[in-house]
Amino acid sequence: MEPLLIAHIIIFALSALACVATIPQARAIQHQGTREGLVVFLGSVALWAGGYLGYLISPSRQGKLAFYIFGFVFAFVAVGAWLYFCAAYTGRPPRHAPFRNLILGIFLFFTALKITNPLHDLYFTTEWTTNPFPHLVIHHELLYWIVLGLSYAAIAVGFFMLMERFYHTGSDSRPIVVLVGLSGLPAVATIIGGHVDWLLPLMYEPPGVALFAVGTLFFYRQRFEAIRLTGESDKPAIFLDQETYVRDYNHAARKLFPSLEGSVGEPLDAVNTALATHLTKQEVMEIPQGGETRYYDVSSTPFMAGEVTTGQLVTVTDVTERESYRKQLEERTEQLEALNRVVRHDIRNDMAVILGWAEILEDHIDEDGQEPLNRVLQKSRHVIQFTEVARDFVESLSEDGTVELEEVELRSILNAELAAVGDSFPNARFQVSGDVPDVLVLANEMLSSIFRNILENAVRHNDKETPEITVTCEEHPETVRVRIEDNGPGIPDNQKEQIFGKGQKGLDSPGSGIGLYLVQVLTDQFDGNVWVEDNYPNGAIFTVELPIHSVE
Repeated sequence: MEPLLIAHIIIFALSALACVATIPQARAIQHQGTREGLVVFLGSVALWAGGYLGYLISPSRQGKLAFYIFGFVFAFVAVGAWLYFCAAYTGRPPRHAPFRNLILGIFLFFTALKITNPLHDLYFTTEWTTNPFPHLVIHHELLYWIVLGLSYAAIAVGFFMLMERFYHTGSDSRPIVVLVGLSGLPAVATIIGGHVDWLLPLMYEPPGVALFAVGTLFFYRQRFEAIRLTGESDKPAIFLDQETYVRDYNHAARKLFPSLEGSVGEPLDAVNTALATHLTKQEVMEIPQGGETRYYDVSSTPFMAGEVTTGQLVTVTDVTERESYRKQLEERTEQLEALNRVVRHDIRNDMAVILGWAEILEDHIDEDGQEPLNRVLQKSRHVIQFTEVARDFVESLSEDGTVELEEVELRSILNAELAAVGDSFPNARFQVSGDVPDVLVLANEMLSSIFRNILENAVRHNDKETPEITVTCEEHPETVRVRIEDNGPGIPDNQKEQIFGKGQKGLDSPGSGIGLYLVQVLTDQFDGNVWVEDNYPNGAIFTVELPIHSVE
C-alpha cells in the first residue's frame, strides 16, 4: 500500500477515534443543551472522518462514492451541531430559534442534493485514476464551493457567539483563538488539494475539526464550563474549582472586587480574604462604595460531575435595600420595646397611684362629686387595662418572626379569664352554656389575652344596662371553637373584617382598638382563626377556632 495512502488513512482514522473516545466525557456535561450539541458535534465529525476513511480503503468505485457521500452529509450535520452547541452554551435556546423550521428545511434540501449528487453532479463529479495511487478523484463543482462558503459563514456565527460570551464575562479568549487557528489549517489543504501532488481533492477539515472538538471538550472542562456559568448571570459571579482556586469570573465580579483582575489560578483567600470568609458564613458582606456602604449576600452553588464536586459557582447579590429595611425594623423594634417599658412601668405605675388615691376619695366626697369620681375611677381602670393590652401586643411580636408554642389547657385558661373579667365588670352577666371541653391546644401564655380582649370588648361596647355574655364551646375532630355571644348593638357587615385590622398596618388600623388587632395576631400565630357573626335578635358572636393538639 502506498505510504501516501497509509498516511491519509491514519489521519482520518485517528480523527474518528479521537472524537469517539471523547464522547463519554461530553455526555458528563450537566447543561443539557451544551451536552447535546457537543455530543452530536463529536459524533458527526467521527462519522464524517469515518466516511472518508471508508472512501480511502473501499476497493470498488461504488463503495468509494457511497462512503464519500456519507461523510459529505455528516460534514453538513457537524456544522448544524456546532451552531447548536454555541447557541446552547451562550444561553440561546436552539429549540426556540427564530426561523427554525426554515433553517431545518434548507438543511434537508442541501442534504438531499448531496445524497442525489450521482443523478445531477451539481456538487461534484468523479473519475478513476491511478496517480499517485488508485483512487476515485473528486472534482468539486460550483454548488460545493457555495455551500462550503455558507458553512464557514455559519461556523463564524458560532465563533462570534462564543467570543461575545467571553467578552461579556471578561475571560481570556486566547485559548479559543489558538484552537480556531489550529483547526483552520486543514482548510488550507482543502483549497489547494487539487493542485498539490501529495494531497487529494478532499475536505481535510475532519482532522482540524476533530482537533477543535477534542480541544473544546478539554477546554470546556477547564474554562468553558466556568464561562458559561458566570456569563448566565448579570450578578457578580465567580467560578471556583474544588480547591477554591479562581477559575473564572464575569465583568460584574471584577468591577465589585478589583483584586480579581488576573487572579485565575490563585486561591480565593489570597485574592480576597473577606469574600473567602463569607463563603462559610451566613452573614451579609459590607463593601464601601462611593462614600456609602452597600451590603451583599454571598451564596455558593456546588457544581457536580456525577457524585463528585468539581467546583462551585459563587454569586454575590446586592441586598442593600433589604438590609436597610431590616435595620429600620430593628430600630423600630427597639423603639417599640422602649415604649413598652414606658407603658408597663411609668404610665401603669402612675395610673395605679392615681387609682389608689381616687378610691380613697370615695369615702370623703358628697353626692355631687360621686359621678365625677366614678368617671375618674372608670377611666383609670381603662388606662391600666390598656397598658396590659399594649404589653401583650409587644410581647406577641418575636424578633425572628417565629413563636414558640406549647400545650395549653383550654378549659383552665378560659375559666380563669371569665372569672377575672367578671370581677372587673360586676355589672355584666357572664355564663357558660354547656361544658368547656378538656382539650389541649398549641399556644402559649398569650392565649389568655385572646379571650380577655374579646370578653372585655363585649362589655365595653355594649349599650345595654346589663351586658349579657354567653360562652359556648364546640369540639370537632381536629379543632375546637369558642363562641362568645353578646347582646350589644352588633357590628355592621362592612366592619366585620376591619375591626381586626385586616389589610391595615398595626396601630393605624380603623378597627375598634388594638385589643382586637392583638386577637387577630395571636390567633394567626397559633394557626387558628377568628371571625365575627351576627347574634339574634341583637349583638355579635365572636368565634375563636384553634387546632386541637392530639397526643399520639
